[in-house]
Amino acid sequence: MNQTLTELIDAMDAEMKSYLKMLPVLAKERHAATRSDRTRLTQAGQIKQGVVAEIAQMEKKRRALVERLGDRYAIEERPISVSRLCEHLEEPDAAALKKRARELKTLVETVQRENNANARLFSHALDLVHGSLKLLNDLIYSQWIYEKPGSTQPSKGYGGARGRVFCGSV
Repeated sequence: MNQTLTELIDAMDAEMKSYLKMLPVLAKERHAATRSDRTRLTQAGQIKQGVVAEIAQMEKKRRALVERLGDRYAIEERPISVSRLCEHLEEPDAAALKKRARELKTLVETVQRENNANARLFSHALDLVHGSLKLLNDLIYSQWIYEKPGSTQPSKGYGGARGRVFCGSV
């Protein structure tokens, strides 16, 4: 196994460790969101940003190593796929690289699923807030409930004929 390939496999292992760090952070984020715990949600967000930065750094390193291997084996196709790279490697190296790539792909898909679940949770919470705000806005009547002396506009109950309850000055 050549040095660059060894570095690539090590980089993939390090990237997998970073993705594994993300799973408990996403669980903490989900737990804090469901409990409306703003402090823990903020902490989870900060930790998540750090792990994302770490993953981005590992990804950049991994791509650079793949590019180096692509240049070494004169692979014209860009971006270089693992299967294309493995065509140029001998069998024990190719099998090791394919195995790491499968594990990394599975882990990335798991993290994406968890992150998307949290995003749906936040989206649902925002929909509820927007619905509540819309309901409250529909209850506020911009005109006075009672007529001002000398006004010719009749008032029909709370909010006139608009079905609103509160006066805008409340």
